[in-house]
Amino acid sequence: MRLGNLTRSAATAVGMIAAAGLLAFPSQSKAVDFSGQTVEIVTPFTEGGGTDVYVRLFAPYLTKYLPGNPRVIIRNVPGGGSLMGTNEFEARAKPDGLTLLATANSQWIAQVMGGDRRKFDVMGWRPIIVSPLGTVIYLSNKTGVTGKDRVAEIKSLIDNKTPLRYGAKAPDAGELRNILAYDLLGLNVQTILGLARGEARQALLRGELEINDETAAGMAELAATYVKNGDIITMFSLGYLDGDKIARDPLFPDLMSVPEMYEAVHGKPPEGPLFNAYKSFLNIGVTASKGIMLPKDTPDDIQQAYIAAVKQALDDPEFQKVGKEIVGEYPHVFGDDAAAVIKESVDFDPETLTWFRGYMKEKFNFSF
Repeated sequence: MRLGNLTRSAATAVGMIAAAGLLAFPSQSKAVDFSGQTVEIVTPFTEGGGTDVYVRLFAPYLTKYLPGNPRVIIRNVPGGGSLMGTNEFEARAKPDGLTLLATANSQWIAQVMGGDRRKFDVMGWRPIIVSPLGTVIYLSNKTGVTGKDRVAEIKSLIDNKTPLRYGAKAPDAGELRNILAYDLLGLNVQTILGLARGEARQALLRGELEINDETAAGMAELAATYVKNGDIITMFSLGYLDGDKIARDPLFPDLMSVPEMYEAVHGKPPEGPLFNAYKSFLNIGVTASKGIMLPKDTPDDIQQAYIAAVKQALDDPEFQKVGKEIVGEYPHVFGDDAAAVIKESVDFDPETLTWFRGYMKEKFNFSF
């Protein structure tokens, strides 16, 4: 996977397009009119989950800012780790701007792993927006950690080979980015499958698990009570792709990123196929964490009308007040730039993909 030059190359491309006068919305976009129409956002996840909350945040502002002020509804189609609803979208959505798709990292993972159950190609979609969302790793205080010296405490867990139980939904789910981080650092983590994110959180709070992850929004919910009381201890973040390097998450500047923690613990920077796979899944799970797509063959003027509406929503003071904890303060990407992010997320180089196939077979007896 070709990481690192995305921000720089995207910025160069945008600059060239702007210089050519092509960033202005095409004149025909003024003809887009959704008056009297209903826009449906297919959300292949359960109600109340992170992606569902994300699209419900945008929905009323699409009504407010799209031409003609259409009604916007959310239709949840969970099942198959997002495959059921996404396959339906691919098969039925027309390129008329009336059907959108909510996306999360599970669709990008499905693209990488292939298989007969996936009936879609993410590279054909017309992106409206892709939103990064960071991930924080925390431990139960029952492990003995306090957060006063996180590097020393991670070293102690590694040296003692202390087993830490972690809950994940499935071998090919979004938690892979965290599992790869644990293995990269050298932590002895036992992954217990079959647990959704909310279930894993509750299991840790009951003392049944020792390590877990939260997005920035989830961490905000926990901070007021469980972090403040010392019941859970934040240890590190997955990091954030900033040009050529993995930097600290801007929402959690006091927490080391995984590569920074690795170097502090092991005395050298991470490298090798495991690190390359980790970087790939960081892009999948953080850089392209959430998004909203139009179906393939959607005309440019419709795509641009949606991009304009989403940008207006992000600038709306009421949206900012409500959405700060959901979308954070990460930079969003739109249109062709979002398509570039998606390509970077799913375009594994052959060497990394070969290694990753072996890793999944050995660790989970999972083949793809």
